[in-house]
Amino acid sequence: MSTSPELIESISDELLDELSANVVMMSRLFVAQCVRAHPTSQVDGPRLLVLRVLSETGETRTGELARLLGIKAPATSSLIESLEAEGLVRRSGDAHDRRVTIVSITDEGSRTLRDATAPQRELARRLMSSLAAEDVATMIRIQRSLVAALADMGR
Repeated sequence: MSTSPELIESISDELLDELSANVVMMSRLFVAQCVRAHPTSQVDGPRLLVLRVLSETGETRTGELARLLGIKAPATSSLIESLEAEGLVRRSGDAHDRRVTIVSITDEGSRTLRDATAPQRELARRLMSSLAAEDVATMIRIQRSLVAALADMGR
């Protein structure tokens, strides 16, 4: 379902600024609450995101991983190196193209991801309990649409 350009143009700059600020603020507050609840988590935000993406995508080329993360290849390589040193991801060569590196999550990485996301899941559960079920469903539908649109913009 597409939105008409006229409708998009009619949204005020103030509302668009508020949307952007709310997204950033929610993210920062959510992370801060998770850190406060579990300050000893062994995986920080960017590294956790790599594990989450690899868990969802399976074996992934490093270039595709960088695109999915929205960061440059050197930053992705640095994250992969540190996660590989801890045994949380595995790098391998592409059988068809030696220039390509494939990254995948290890069993230990999956366990680490599960353990690290448990506090986030509990916080999200507490947050969502303050909303009506219909509002939660609507919010998730909208977020999925926005994530897909942002991912498409990066292609």
